[in-house]
Amino acid sequence: MSKLEASPKAAMSANMSAKPRETTAPATAFCRERIEGPSAFLWIDGNGKITAQNGSLDDPKPNAFSLVEIDDCPGSTGVCRESCYVHGIRQYSPETHELYIHNSRTIREILAGGHSDEWAAIFADYIARHCAGGFRWHVSGDIFSLAYAQWIARVCALSASVRHWIYTRSFEYVAALHGIPNLTVNLSCDSENYRQARVTHAEFPKTRLCFLTRDGDVPPDLDDGSVIFPDYRLRGGNEAGQVWFEGLTPQYKSFVCPVDFHGKAENRRCGPCDRCLIAPL
Repeated sequence: MSKLEASPKAAMSANMSAKPRETTAPATAFCRERIEGPSAFLWIDGNGKITAQNGSLDDPKPNAFSLVEIDDCPGSTGVCRESCYVHGIRQYSPETHELYIHNSRTIREILAGGHSDEWAAIFADYIARHCAGGFRWHVSGDIFSLAYAQWIARVCALSASVRHWIYTRSFEYVAALHGIPNLTVNLSCDSENYRQARVTHAEFPKTRLCFLTRDGDVPPDLDDGSVIFPDYRLRGGNEAGQVWFEGLTPQYKSFVCPVDFHGKAENRRCGPCDRCLIAPL
């Protein structure tokens, strides 16, 4: 993996240890809603960053389905496990993390118990009625099986009026999500799985590459429409992040997630920024 020639990594590295901002969870508003169904219930959650048009930064409305970090992420890498922002949610909003644990267990029971179609209809109906501004799959967790991928596809199809988006490292299940017009599939990648992400992207060109960088290195061949997510220590509030950003080409600067780099604001969050919500042309 090579970095952009303009990235001044040597100058940046001296500042990498200067008080990195490890999590934004303490300043994030979280929300939830309980969904009842046959012999079980699931939680829809959300927060001010990802609520899209469903509420505001300080008063978000639930619009996401989440599982457990790492354990429900079969395609995770060492890079993403170390950078995972859900560690902050676990620490600062443990009641939200408990929802993820419940969902992880219950969705497996639903998929194995014969009520998956009924649950897909219930879930889709709630989304269509309450999440018209957009629905995100997995603030935490990922696609853990083909049956689950197919269930997600079914929910999206049954709530066709709503724009859905997902970030995934479970590249082997992307085929099950292919061709759903109201679902945008973002391929989460880093230096460890970038090659596999590019293979998947070549097979399914309507996907988007979303690259996580911890040390400032970025691949030189990101396509138009890609997104770069900087780790906490490379964000705009840090000197190291400012040095890194200034070293990027104008094109790559436009790829950097404005919410992650510049910080959350009412007009700077998922929804007002829709680059991950719309499939690449």
